[in-house]
Amino acid sequence: MAKFVYKFETILNLKVQMEDSLKNELGKAYKKLEHEKNKLLALENERKDLISDFNQKSSTGVSAGKLREYGSYIALVKDRIVYQKDNVNYSQSVVDKCKERLIKAVQEKEMFEKLKDKQYKGYVKEQFKKDQKLVDEIVSYKQNKLLAGDKNG
Repeated sequence: MAKFVYKFETILNLKVQMEDSLKNELGKAYKKLEHEKNKLLALENERKDLISDFNQKSSTGVSAGKLREYGSYIALVKDRIVYQKDNVNYSQSVVDKCKERLIKAVQEKEMFEKLKDKQYKGYVKEQFKKDQKLVDEIVSYKQNKLLAGDKNG
C-alpha cells in the first residue's frame, strides 16, 4: 500500500507553528494586561489612602501649606491613574487584536486539517478499491484455473 502524501503538509505545519506563536503572544499580552491592571489598582489604593490621610490630618489640625502639598500630590496621583487607565485600555486592545489573529489562525489551520482528513478518506477509499480489485483478480484467476483443470481432466 502506497504511503499517503498530503500536498499541503508544509502549509499545515506552518499554520500550526503560527497558531503556537500567536498563543504565546496572547499569553504575553494577557500577562502585560494583568500587570497594567495591578499598577492601576495600586495607584487607586494609594489615592484612597492619601485621601483618607488628608481627611484625617485636616480634621486634626495641620498647616495649610501641608494640606496644599497633600492636595497637589493627590492630584498628581489622579493624573497617573488617568494615564494608567490609558495603558490598561491599550493593553486590552492588544489582547483583543491577538485574540482575533489567533482565531483566524485556528480557523485557517482547521481548514487545512479538514482538507487533509477529506483527502485521506479519499485515499483510503481508493486503496480499498485497489485491494478489492486485486482480490477479485486473484479469485477470477483461481476460478479460471480450476475451470481449465476441469476441462482437461
